[in-house]
Amino acid sequence: MNNHIKQTLIIDAPGSVPLYVRGRDTSSIDVAWKFLAESRLPVWGSVLLESQTAGRGRMGRQWQSPAGHIYAALRLPAGPPFDGPGASLALAFFLLQALNDFGWQFELKWSNDLIFEGGKVGGILIESRGRDLIAGVGFNLTAPPEGDWRLERDPGAPPPSALPYAEGPVKLWSALVKQVILLYNEKFEGVTMREVASMAEKFLLWRGRKVRVERPASDPPAPETGLHGRISGLGPDGQLLLDNLSGRFSLWSGTVLLDEAHS
Repeated sequence: MNNHIKQTLIIDAPGSVPLYVRGRDTSSIDVAWKFLAESRLPVWGSVLLESQTAGRGRMGRQWQSPAGHIYAALRLPAGPPFDGPGASLALAFFLLQALNDFGWQFELKWSNDLIFEGGKVGGILIESRGRDLIAGVGFNLTAPPEGDWRLERDPGAPPPSALPYAEGPVKLWSALVKQVILLYNEKFEGVTMREVASMAEKFLLWRGRKVRVERPASDPPAPETGLHGRISGLGPDGQLLLDNLSGRFSLWSGTVLLDEAHS
């Protein structure tokens, strides 16, 4: 692991938390766990890499990590609303609020993808060790990833996109962290996941539309072959609520795709 820190910024929002800016490394999450083990990463402290050699996303997928985009890891508070299965949804909602405060209009694709003008711009992956939580956050800036993504994209998934921001990852990430901390301290500290889910519903992508879910885990149990239905909202713990002729399903995990044939 590369130990070189190119820059250390202090984010005052209020209090002082570090932002470590580094060059190329395995992943921002790996570096964040190392810094936490060394007592160098307080709550809301973060790491930002120029590029990653082993960036990871949901379902074991690799996150393409060329230079010029945001590859960050953020230590989260251990209390509500991050103390349950809806932690990634809660952080996605806070980031969405911050981005919308900056003048963009984002939507939330359950459970942790950020959508801008119909395309996926960012995603979140949370890892826990005991009560410690590290969130990996990736954003495409200026242009989406290169490559033939159309061959790799699941039918019905939002296409990759990018935030039209040309002033660089460091400036945007530091502003986002500061705004998230301010939102949390002034509005959301101690807020329950139920309250977050209620607020996040109005930003929910495809609400009221027909979708299909691959690899669903739900209550009641869904067929292993997948699940079809219409998104009705969010449950109190951040689960996705899906209605079909069999009733209502509360989804805890799965890949949600637009049912393009019936929506």
